[in-house]
Amino acid sequence: MPVDSVKIVRDGLQAYADRGVFRGFAEQGGNSVTKVFTFVWLTKQPMRLTLDTTKGVLRFANLLPNIPARSDFYTSLKQFVNDRYDKGLPAHRRIDRKRAEIICQNRLGSVSVGLRVIGNQYRYAIGKIVNIVHELFVHLNDLHADYMHEAFDAPQE
Repeated sequence: MPVDSVKIVRDGLQAYADRGVFRGFAEQGGNSVTKVFTFVWLTKQPMRLTLDTTKGVLRFANLLPNIPARSDFYTSLKQFVNDRYDKGLPAHRRIDRKRAEIICQNRLGSVSVGLRVIGNQYRYAIGKIVNIVHELFVHLNDLHADYMHEAFDAPQE
């Protein structure tokens, strides 16, 4: 039986919305290959999570603005994201390479973070991409409060 990746992702995101984690959850446009989900979560602005069913990719495109590609900041950011594979992390925070591959890209100073789903592990991947982005924002708030204030108007306390 084929996996309905769109339904799995939609239902997974809806579960977060039902628990009050996301506000304003909606599925927007898209086509037969790409689905776009929007919601307000860690910032005041809506976030966009895209599912590309052909490539098996979940991606928060343009998640972090104004980060030069050849900067120490971007290098440390990529390292933080790639450290999610570390076997020293608790299982609930770690990414299993056999189930998903982390994607961290910088295009014109805008960072996108995603997961390439392996073996139709969409249910696994939706939870993990949400965890990665949450941990990333916690990390940035702890160590880069000035950036978070400038980029997202986050409080500077």
